[in-house]
Amino acid sequence: MKGKNGYSGEEHFSGGEKRSSVLRKPAAVRPAELLRKLSRAAAALLSVMIVLFCSSPMAVFAQGADSQAVLTHVFDDAGLLAESDAEHLEEICLEVETRQEIHILMVTTEDTGGKTQQDYADDFYDSVYPEESEKNGVLVLIDIGERELWISTAGIMRYYLSDREIDDLLDHMYEEASAEDYAGAFERAAEDIRLSIERGISTGDYLIDENGNVTRYRSITPVEIGLAAAAGIAVFCLVFFSVRHSYQKKVKSDVRGYGRVSDVNLNTDRSVLVSRHVTTRRIPQSPPPGSGGSGGSSVHTSSSGTSHGGGGRSF
Repeated sequence: MKGKNGYSGEEHFSGGEKRSSVLRKPAAVRPAELLRKLSRAAAALLSVMIVLFCSSPMAVFAQGADSQAVLTHVFDDAGLLAESDAEHLEEICLEVETRQEIHILMVTTEDTGGKTQQDYADDFYDSVYPEESEKNGVLVLIDIGERELWISTAGIMRYYLSDREIDDLLDHMYEEASAEDYAGAFERAAEDIRLSIERGISTGDYLIDENGNVTRYRSITPVEIGLAAAAGIAVFCLVFFSVRHSYQKKVKSDVRGYGRVSDVNLNTDRSVLVSRHVTTRRIPQSPPPGSGGSGGSSVHTSSSGTSHGGGGRSF
C-alpha cells in the first residue's frame, strides 16, 4: 500500500499482530549545518598547512630575514660589530647619503687577500659604486688581521678630506679601535666626515697626484656669474652707444659718409660661462703660498682607473 508521501509500505504479521512499516525519505542536510562542517574542515586543513610551513627551512629563512635588517653600507666581514651597532651605523650612513649625497661605506675584514689596505679599500669601493656618477664617497676600513685602519676617498670627497684631515680622523678612530670599541671608531669617523662636508671646499683645497701635479677645485658662484653678466652688458652698451654717436656725427658732417658708416657691423660675442674651472700645474716642494683651507690631498689611481685619496694607520 502507499502512504501519504507516495512511498509503498508492507504489512508484517508477527504473533498474530499486524504492523505497518513505511519507507521514510532520508532527512535533508540543512545548509547552515553543511557550512559549519565545511568551515571546520577548512580550519583543520589550514592549521596543518601552517604547522608544516613553520617547520620548513623556507620559513626559518624568512623569519631570519625579517629579524635582521638589510645592510647596504656596513660590511662586517670580520664580525666585529653587534647586530644593533651595525644597524645604527647603517642609519648614520643613510642619513649622510640622503642629506649630503655622499656615500659612506664601513668595512671590517680579517684578510685582504694579499692586497694592501689601500688597494683593498679602493677596489671594495669601486665594486660597490662602479658608476662614475656614484664616485662621491668615502670608505672606512678596519683590518683586524693586520690591525690597520684605512680611509679611501673618491670624487668630491678627495677635496673634502685633505691629508691633514684624514690624519685627524685616524687619530680619533685610533682611540676607539685600540680600546676594541670598533662601533665607536666608525661613529667617530662618520662624525668627522660629516663635519668636513659641512665645512665645504675652500680655495686652498687641492689634489696632488703621483706625478706631483696639483689640481685645484674652482666653482663659479652665483654672485660671480651675476657680476660677469653685468660686465658683459656694460661693455655691450659702451660699444653700442660709441658706434651710434660716431654714426650720428658723420651723418651731420658729411652725408656721403653714410655709405661708409652703414658698413659698420655689430657682432655679438656670446661667451659661455662654465660652472667649474680647473687649473693644473707642477707642484712645488712646499705648499703654495696663501693656500689656506685644509690643504692638499694626495691622490692615486686604483686598479679600476678611478682616482682615490686616503691614508692609514696601525692600531
